[in-house]
Amino acid sequence: MQEGGAQLRSELKVAGQLAPTSGTAGMPTTVMRGHLSWAHVHANKFRQWRWHGLEVGQRYAYFWGLARDPNDRREAEAKDWIFNRERCSAFTLGPESARRFYERMIARPARFAYGYPSSMMQFADELAEQKLDARRLGWTAAVTTSEVVLPEWRERIEQILGCRVADNYGCAETGDAGIECERGGMHLPVESVAVDLLPGPDGLPEMLLTDLFNFAQPMIKYRVGDLLEPARDDATCACGRGLPLLGRPIGRAGDNLTLPDGRQVNCHTTTYLFKRHGKSGAVREYQFVQFPEGRIELRIHPGPSWSDDTQRQLDAEAREAFGWPVEIKLVERFERRGRGKHRDFIRSEDLEKV
Repeated sequence: MQEGGAQLRSELKVAGQLAPTSGTAGMPTTVMRGHLSWAHVHANKFRQWRWHGLEVGQRYAYFWGLARDPNDRREAEAKDWIFNRERCSAFTLGPESARRFYERMIARPARFAYGYPSSMMQFADELAEQKLDARRLGWTAAVTTSEVVLPEWRERIEQILGCRVADNYGCAETGDAGIECERGGMHLPVESVAVDLLPGPDGLPEMLLTDLFNFAQPMIKYRVGDLLEPARDDATCACGRGLPLLGRPIGRAGDNLTLPDGRQVNCHTTTYLFKRHGKSGAVREYQFVQFPEGRIELRIHPGPSWSDDTQRQLDAEAREAFGWPVEIKLVERFERRGRGKHRDFIRSEDLEKV
């Protein structure tokens, strides 16, 4: 895509707009998407919003990144005004910024929240630690996107904010492939996107996505690199809608650690490793950093219930899971890159990139 993207564009004169990816896998790309493709994306988002009692035009809290370039920032501010949203930057989120955002939301209420689940979770944790009543915000739903929603994140967001999480799965290249309804089913919008499955690690298939309406630069069985825990063939949703169930997206196939002895640590190991500690509030966020010489550092943003005993437990559990020593380092916050997404596994050289 990066090297031959121009050759993949249609010779037809199809009007559209560029869709830049965030480069979560380390390879940012840009896809030309026709206006009809964009229309389907927004239609699916708005359909999901209405499932949760939300309407287009209602004010919402926007948990996202913020461009560093002044011109891009001005463009972002204009879009925020047009879309009637208040942005909470994932790059600067901390105790003070969380309090200020909370106060702005109380002064000018929003109907719901939209954006990165990791940022929503951090915001909720900051309010809880400062003993601010997050339920005063009155949000109807927390619509999460662009990151996998870990079970403990979902539980904490719903518990502290007092609203349901509505997950939205998709990518910039092909649009939305999964929209969660009010009964918890992740539905596949088959009118817009086709999903094929490719055998992946540990029996978990990798998704291949096809945008059915991008005639500007057709994306057919596009390998986005995301793994899926598929729904059963006979599974139906309690909501009664006819859209089939997709299943549960569970992370990227490429987000693995390579140990110095050559062994690969599956990206899902951390989900099970931190489930208990995340649920208890001991760990807010974590990130594994791999260094060229093979050293692995586990960076932890501790929560209110963090203790020396928690650190000893994590040290033992990580050694058992990986079969390799892991150095634990406590940090006050994580430096976010690109559009502000959180990444569980990262190479040290990527930390130097803006």
